[in-house]
Amino acid sequence: MSESPRWSLRVKLILGVAVVHLVLMTVFVFDLVERQKDFLLQELTQRAVHHAQIIAATSSSWVIADDLVGMEEVLYSSVERGDVQSALIADPAGRVLAHTERDKIGKYLVDPVAVASIQSGRTAHVYASDENTIHAIAPIKVDGRSIGWSLLSLDKKPTVRYLAHVTQTGLVYTVIAILVGTLFAVLLAKSILRQLGLVMMGVDRLGRNKLDQPIAVVSKDEVGTVAAALNDAMSSLRDGREKLRREITERERAEHGIRELARRQTTLVEEERKRIARDLHDELGQALTSVQFGLRSLESAFAPGQTEPRSKCRELAKLVEHMGSSVDMIASDLRPATLDHLGLVFAVQSYLKELTDRGFPLKTHFQAIGLKRRLPAAIELACYRIVQEAINNIAKHANARSAEIRLTMSHPVLILMISDDGIGFQESGTAADEHSAGGLGLLGMKERAAAVGGMLEIRARKEGGSFIRIEIPITEEIPIGQDEGFDR
Repeated sequence: MSESPRWSLRVKLILGVAVVHLVLMTVFVFDLVERQKDFLLQELTQRAVHHAQIIAATSSSWVIADDLVGMEEVLYSSVERGDVQSALIADPAGRVLAHTERDKIGKYLVDPVAVASIQSGRTAHVYASDENTIHAIAPIKVDGRSIGWSLLSLDKKPTVRYLAHVTQTGLVYTVIAILVGTLFAVLLAKSILRQLGLVMMGVDRLGRNKLDQPIAVVSKDEVGTVAAALNDAMSSLRDGREKLRREITERERAEHGIRELARRQTTLVEEERKRIARDLHDELGQALTSVQFGLRSLESAFAPGQTEPRSKCRELAKLVEHMGSSVDMIASDLRPATLDHLGLVFAVQSYLKELTDRGFPLKTHFQAIGLKRRLPAAIELACYRIVQEAINNIAKHANARSAEIRLTMSHPVLILMISDDGIGFQESGTAADEHSAGGLGLLGMKERAAAVGGMLEIRARKEGGSFIRIEIPITEEIPIGQDEGFDR
């Protein structure tokens, strides 16, 4: 279905004024012509009847005297008027006594309408009329007795020509009025649409976010007022955008500062964890080992018969050995040595194995795909801590039986996915909605991912449980050997 043509406001205004002038002037001209026509025809009819009566009155004495010459003189004097075509005088029987055309004298009238008018005996009247002629008849009376009839044919052509002239003049005036009105409409449209065009240009600039160019106000009418109001609106919008841009810049700067501070704090915490883990392993671990060896030596120093002190030494040695294992476990939790020496895959594998060895109730499945190289230390540490936090949240809050961790290297991003079969959560746009107690853990995971340029997404699974996906861009890798895959 084709669209109807869209006319501009200028064309509509010009056409509207032209059509209005055309309609009004056409109605006026035709009304004027009709009025003139009615008036002139009425006047012509009255003149024809009056002229016939004059002929009847002036020829009555000549009819009584039967003076044909006198009757002809009356007729010829009447014909001197340019609009009289012909005139005649007839007796009551319809025989022509005198005629402006001599060859018809003595003959009888053959026009049935004229004959009927004579026989009707009516007073003076118009008995016939056509496009070119008006025929009038008047009785010739003496002492109230009809002695004959005067018939007159009056020419209508001058009146018709005059009406045609009036019509042509009216049409000319109509054309002039249309041209003048159109010219006025063109000038008016130019005056109105100039400002409107500037407004439309301003609206176009507004749509293209060019707010630094105000609209020129060239008229003081309503359109000019709209242009001025639009300028004020654009100025306010420009100021608002500038203020918003400054606020966004300041907020981004503040967020960047907060994120940088969080990153530095995380780095310091990890360094402190690393130092404490090293101190625990190197100093306290060695001290406990020395104490254990000392207790073993002290046990062997007692005589075989001294069972009680030897038993006490063995108990203390076992306690010190247990303390050493606890110290190693604490040191590993603070900073696993496998993460620094063997990388992320072995660290996660070792962490999950330790959980299983401790009787952790959550069954875990781990898989690494495409990791042929070591990742930057900051990324490995962030992923390891995210896995720790996620497993801790699942165990505490999800009531899950199993969890799956998958590491995939899809250059240039590292994808870490963690899912469980727990109770899940109601998606409402915030990660803290999963569990009130686990909200800070999820926030910490997001911050850790953001600190290395990654993004974290968490959502509920259709089959139950929750799903976490982290994507981290990778800019460098360190060779570590062959691809590894692990399943626990």
